[in-house]
Amino acid sequence: MRLRNKVVFVTGVTGTVGDKIAARCLEEGATVKGLIRNEDQLPLCEKLGVTPVIGDLTNKEAITDALKAVDIVIHAAAYLGEDRAIAEQSNIHGVQSLVEGCIAAKVERFVHISTVSVYGHFEGAVELHEDSELAYGHSEAYISTKCESERILHNAKASGLNYVILRPGVICSPSNSHWGDKLIAKIAAVESVDWIHPEDITPWVHADNLAEMCVLAATHSAAVCRIYNAVDGNYMENEFALRIARALNKRMIIPDGDPIRMTYLYDKISNDLGYRPIKPFEETVALLEEQARGWFLSRENK
Repeated sequence: MRLRNKVVFVTGVTGTVGDKIAARCLEEGATVKGLIRNEDQLPLCEKLGVTPVIGDLTNKEAITDALKAVDIVIHAAAYLGEDRAIAEQSNIHGVQSLVEGCIAAKVERFVHISTVSVYGHFEGAVELHEDSELAYGHSEAYISTKCESERILHNAKASGLNYVILRPGVICSPSNSHWGDKLIAKIAAVESVDWIHPEDITPWVHADNLAEMCVLAATHSAAVCRIYNAVDGNYMENEFALRIARALNKRMIIPDGDPIRMTYLYDKISNDLGYRPIKPFEETVALLEEQARGWFLSRENK
C-alpha cells in the first residue's frame, strides 16, 4: 500500500475526479482530508470515509490549520467558468494560498491537476508535449489562470516545494462527469447534435485513471517537479460523443469549419512512472452507450 500511514489532503473532493482520488488514496492506506465549501457536502465525505474540512482556498488561516500533519496535497479543485475575477480568485490566488500553506507545513509533495488547455488552441494538426509552450495571457480566463497556477508552482520550487503537475484532457466517468452522464443528458435534451465534428480529436482520460495517476505522482520518486500529460488516448469524436448521440437516436449535423486536430503525447507518464490505465476507453464508451440507450428507451415508453 503506497500511501500507508500518510495523510492526504484533497481539494475538489465533490468534483468529477476528487472523490475518485480520495477513494483511491484510501485504498492505498492513507488517511484522507477533503476540502468542502459547506455542510451540505458532509454526506459525501461520510460516504467516502473522508475527514471533512469546511473552508475556502483563499482563507489562509483555515488552510494553514487544515494542513497540520498533512503529508501530501492533491489539488483537484478549479473554476472552469468564464468570469475572470472568479477564475483569478480560485485558480491563481487560491493556488498561491495553498502553496504557501504547503511550504509552511513542510508538505512532502503537492500534486496539481492542471489541464491540456494550458497549451492553447491551434489550427491544423499539432502534436503537443509537456515541453510545449504555454498560452500565458490567453483571452480565455480558464486557460490563462491555469497557466498562472503552474507558474506559481515553478516559482515555489526555490522554496522547497516538491510538486508534480498533471495535465488531463477531457475527464470522463459514467457518473458526475461533463464527458459522461452529463454529456448524455446534454445530447438527450436537443433535437439534433450540431456542435461536434466527427473528426474532432478529443484527449480522453477516465476519472479513475486520473486518480491512479495522482497516486503515482504522489509516491513515485521520479515524479518530483515533473509535468505529465494525463491522457489515455487521442480519439475522434466519431469514436466517442457521436456514438452516444447515435445511441440516443439523434440527428447529426456536421458543423462548419475544420475539425480540431490537436493531439497530445502521453507516453512520458508511462515511461517515468509505470502508469497503465485501469479503465479502458472502449469499455467506458460502451457503458455510456448503454446508459444512453436506457435513457432513450425510458423516454420512448413514457
